[in-house]
Amino acid sequence: MQTTYSMCQFCYRHLPATRIFKSDGVFLEKICKIHGKQLDLIDPDTEFYKNLKYKKRPPSSYWLDISNRCNLACPHCYQIPDNKSIDPSINTILNEIKTWPDDKFPISLVGAEPTTRRDLAEIINKINILSNNSRMIVVVTNGINLAKESYAKEFEGIKNLKWTFGLNHPDYNGIKNRKKQEVGLDNCLKYNLTVKTLTYTLGNLEQLPFVLEEIKLFNKKGVCDNARIQVGVDIGRTPNEEFKEIYLSDLVKKAINICNEKSYSFKFDQESSSRTHYAAFVDNILIKFIKWCDVRTIDFEETQSESWAKLIPNFPMTNLLHQIILRDRVINNNLPLLDSVPSKYTYNEITKQNFISV
Repeated sequence: MQTTYSMCQFCYRHLPATRIFKSDGVFLEKICKIHGKQLDLIDPDTEFYKNLKYKKRPPSSYWLDISNRCNLACPHCYQIPDNKSIDPSINTILNEIKTWPDDKFPISLVGAEPTTRRDLAEIINKINILSNNSRMIVVVTNGINLAKESYAKEFEGIKNLKWTFGLNHPDYNGIKNRKKQEVGLDNCLKYNLTVKTLTYTLGNLEQLPFVLEEIKLFNKKGVCDNARIQVGVDIGRTPNEEFKEIYLSDLVKKAINICNEKSYSFKFDQESSSRTHYAAFVDNILIKFIKWCDVRTIDFEETQSESWAKLIPNFPMTNLLHQIILRDRVINNNLPLLDSVPSKYTYNEITKQNFISV
């Protein structure tokens, strides 16, 4: 047993917790003064959990939400977009960035879908001139709007800019949308827009062989040399049928089996891994296999995310996955937060140096 901190799955209070190792899995146990004892499964494979060694480090980027609008309705979406919502102004975005240290950490501009903003290029250009310390700016997009050549061309030549494409399996958003995404990817290549990462969310593990093969094909075309493959988590929107949990060990073991069958090389990369991101080189392509925590399984003494975020007004900046869980309660479900997280887990200069202190 190991002590840590987690949350109540019912009221979202922050609670002391115990990490328990059993033959049938790794569990988090906590006691809420209102909702009593809770025992939640982190992963059913105890040995897999124990053997996932990684370099513990604080987040080293920022996640900035610039729109709650979207042009897709993905089966899994922590955001649950609202196309009637009003985007934050450019000044609001810039003023938020000005509150951060001038630390050169990259910024991910996200939404729902950031390219729904017609002023996205202007936002990026204004971020670029905020300070003398250049930051990499990553737009996390589904790529649909980049299929419009005139829109894609607006970003040609903008410095410090990279793109993460949420491409997914063709069945995930339908063939029609997938073809638009591929045109968007072609336009990125045409106008020299750097694609940093391809991200796939799986509807089920049966989609994984196609995804691994496609990542290899895109890599041969020179699109990018790394990808992310993640499974759905019970935050925000999930498919209408009963949510079926897929654990990180399930995803990784399935990937290893496929690689063995197809004679792909598979090498674990400790340097790029975290508790929710299992990194491996598949035929020399860096792929992170991802299963986010949720309110039941968040473990504050483990490295859960690569980014800092502040998605809730009047709440301190914390790691991204914590903020997404809070957002699900406050914005998606219109429920109040009943407490705050211990200051130990918030963003500040001391936290950056001493984030992990089990």
